[in-house]
Amino acid sequence: MSDEFQEHPSLALAPASRPARMAMPFANGVAFVQNKIGTGLFFTVIVPNILLFLYLTLIATPQYISEAHFMVRGEHSMGSMPLSLAMQTGAGESVTSDDTFAVQDYLMSRDAMALLLRNDNLAQVFSRKEGDFLARFPNWYSRQDLESFYKYYKRHIKAQIDSDTSLSVLTVRTFSADDSQRIAKALIAAAEDLVNDINRRQRANLVDAAQREVTETLDQIRDLQTRLASFRNTSAMIDPEKQSVPLISTQYALQSLLTATQMRLDQTRQTSPDSPTIEVYQQQIENLRKELDAASSRLTGDTHSLVPQLTEFDALTIQRQILQQILAAEVTSLQSAKARADHQMVFLEEVTQPDKPDYPTYPPTIEVMAVSILCCYGIFIMGRLLIAGAREHRIT
Repeated sequence: MSDEFQEHPSLALAPASRPARMAMPFANGVAFVQNKIGTGLFFTVIVPNILLFLYLTLIATPQYISEAHFMVRGEHSMGSMPLSLAMQTGAGESVTSDDTFAVQDYLMSRDAMALLLRNDNLAQVFSRKEGDFLARFPNWYSRQDLESFYKYYKRHIKAQIDSDTSLSVLTVRTFSADDSQRIAKALIAAAEDLVNDINRRQRANLVDAAQREVTETLDQIRDLQTRLASFRNTSAMIDPEKQSVPLISTQYALQSLLTATQMRLDQTRQTSPDSPTIEVYQQQIENLRKELDAASSRLTGDTHSLVPQLTEFDALTIQRQILQQILAAEVTSLQSAKARADHQMVFLEEVTQPDKPDYPTYPPTIEVMAVSILCCYGIFIMGRLLIAGAREHRIT
């Protein structure tokens, strides 16, 4: 043992500890690799990728992706499309309605995030203890506010159009297979509620205005019917127009009888001036004139006569006929609005329901390592070129 200390006097001064003895081979290996491949390549490419590989394989928490396919369609989606465009669509080109983009935008919106926070404990889903320090929220590099959480939300919730099938694809990535499926189902349910709300608003915009017009016209007709009933009660007439026929006939009959009696009186005066029938005719003519005046007063004259009542009744009748025509036109418009609303309704159909993943598909270690190595090596090459250019510039 003393010979060994003599050969290595530095070791004889103080015995090395066990960690130091373990670290020495690693340090020697690092120095060997550094000397062989160069300091720049070592610290630019090797070290970052070793650290990344250790994180991906030993620290990163597996994450599960639940996927669902759905489509938003309506009768107007293909019905209003030109024939040439529909033929192109059948040939493989995708045509997506505005409602599809609206649903996708909603799924990625703050409103959907707030709904999940309120009803499905979304904050607890992304802050599980099993999540690693980089993947969970909150983490050391982000603020603990809604805006930061929304950015985190958009990295884990995706709603996109599949260019091959033209279907909307929803993906949800969390630390648990059950959570991914549950959140995906909650988002699909929220999308269905949004589509139903869109239908309700469209129907309200198209139908409610026409319905209000019909209701207002019906109210006017009911008010007019009340006025007609009040008129009939006041005038004691059901239909003044029909009831005026006998009065007019009586007036015509009295006038004819008066004329005939006057003619007989005139003839009698000419043929027999002293005839006693002359007084009889005169008395009859006087009585007929009284009756004719009474009949005329019932037809025309003061406000209680037939003509003013008939005028008021005709005005009310004309108003009722006009309102009935307006009501018929408004009912037709209402039926047309309902047909347009039914034609513009949209529906969300689930092609595939959110699945429960059997194994984690994130993080993709091989893909991430490949991209990282290429990027780091590209940075190394760019650095070498910049340094070489700077040296050439200094030499010249």
